[in-house]
Amino acid sequence: MRHTKVTSAWRPVRAHRGKSQPQGILSAFVFNLSFVVLAIASAFAVVVIARDHLYAYEYSESGARVIAERVEELNAELIQLDFDRTRQWDDLIAMELQSGDIAAARGFLLSGREMLPNSQAAVLRRAPDDAARELAALEMLTPGTRARYEERVPLLSRRADSAETTAARVLPNFVGDAADFELMARALITEPSTDAQQFVLTGLSLGLGGEVSAETSAGALALLVASRRTDYPSTLAEEVSRLLNEALSVEAFRTAALETASGEAAGAFDNAAAAFRNTVDAGRAAQILEALTQIGQISAATTPSAAVYFISHATSLEDLPRLRLVAQAGGDRAAAAAKRLPRDGRLQEVARGDLQFNRELTVAFAIGGIALLGFLGALALRLYQAARRMIGRMQDDDYGSELVEIGANNWRPL
Repeated sequence: MRHTKVTSAWRPVRAHRGKSQPQGILSAFVFNLSFVVLAIASAFAVVVIARDHLYAYEYSESGARVIAERVEELNAELIQLDFDRTRQWDDLIAMELQSGDIAAARGFLLSGREMLPNSQAAVLRRAPDDAARELAALEMLTPGTRARYEERVPLLSRRADSAETTAARVLPNFVGDAADFELMARALITEPSTDAQQFVLTGLSLGLGGEVSAETSAGALALLVASRRTDYPSTLAEEVSRLLNEALSVEAFRTAALETASGEAAGAFDNAAAAFRNTVDAGRAAQILEALTQIGQISAATTPSAAVYFISHATSLEDLPRLRLVAQAGGDRAAAAAKRLPRDGRLQEVARGDLQFNRELTVAFAIGGIALLGFLGALALRLYQAARRMIGRMQDDDYGSELVEIGANNWRPL
């Protein structure tokens, strides 16, 4: 009797697994290890970026043009009726002129590239710069609005007037002088439950907690004005209040002031200033001064009143660098947007930052890259093995189709 050699299709299943089992275990180990290392490296990179503030929002000419265009698109969303865009654009400019907000009026005028219908917007897009764009947009205003604009707004084409106006709106504005500081110090010494936030801001703006600039003082004034408005964000208010309370303890200040003098003399400027310097927390004061400087830079890039509107768009102090970049890049366009847009976070989202690398972040990215390669390699190997098994099963099915069925009807006696 002739016996046919048994094919691989009829071998036990265990016979196929013996060679691939060690390779499968190794690939699974590499897959899991790479996944864990990648997660740890990513978390470490996030910590380093947040700790060292490596994601910076720096001004650049190319980035400024992109941000200005995005701000114009946001301003265009204020147009509610598409069939009457020119009239609504004119009404917005007239409204700002009536309220005396020159920056917002010019911002809406320059945003005509996105706010006006395509035929008129095309004319503004062909203008080489903002000065030419402003003159072209004036031709599209109604006679009354145009006359008021030319009367109240210094045109960008008149460089001398424009420069004078810009210089005038970045002059320092102080929260309080020595007399105000002394008055609030006496009130705190007499009644410790008095709100000390303005007192701390005044002391910091006077240089009692570190070096200050005109921008820092302007930022302190804008923050103080914003804190008294109804649209002052509650989350930002809590963060600022916590920092100010941590920067200066009222009880420590009172104790230091009363140690060297008593009665009315304890609240005198020299004595109160010395107590302020001795009790202020340098680290917290530096954080507050940095935030005030950023607000002051917003004020310098737009107007002091626009800086107040910008603060109302921030949910925390971490939003200030982005808002500062928007103000520096958008200028009057950003001032108009900050005043009229809803406080939903879209204004700061138009700014894009740049990631800066240090040694720790570079190491984290290198380890994460290696882990990612190992992860992808192990995944590719597993997919390759799965494809081979699938092809093998298909071949086994082909062998099965060639087998001859043997039943009882196929047997005959000899």
